[in-house]
Amino acid sequence: MADAPSDPPVFLAQDVGSTIGEDGRHHPTVVIDVSNNPEVADLPRVHAIDGIGDVSTAAIRTGDAVVLGVQLTRPVTAAFAVVFDFTMHEQFLNEVADAHSLTFATTSPADASLDQPLWLSVDIDGECLREALANPIKPGEL
Repeated sequence: MADAPSDPPVFLAQDVGSTIGEDGRHHPTVVIDVSNNPEVADLPRVHAIDGIGDVSTAAIRTGDAVVLGVQLTRPVTAAFAVVFDFTMHEQFLNEVADAHSLTFATTSPADASLDQPLWLSVDIDGECLREALANPIKPGEL
């Protein structure tokens, strides 16, 4: 009997900012703690080797919580979600929508200059995110 699929892990946006890419552009970046989830922690390495593959995103807002879901189907299958505080992160989330991308910092940014870790950057459906930010779901509508 096959195991039922488990719910994807949900992470809290610990910090937000931007990373300066090799192209000199600023890339919206969110820090998440994946230390208890080795499958998500390994995604940057897998995608550095095999390419980003197929990614889809979705977002909903309910009250002050914005949940951004990420689903990867190739080269590996994985899914996770990140919860943002709308009152604290509204401007940042609009920057993500404008950029149509988000980098997930899966290690401490303080150690990044020494460790030069791999982080996961994915394309974001900016229109879907804007729609979610502008139209929160009311309790009972889920």
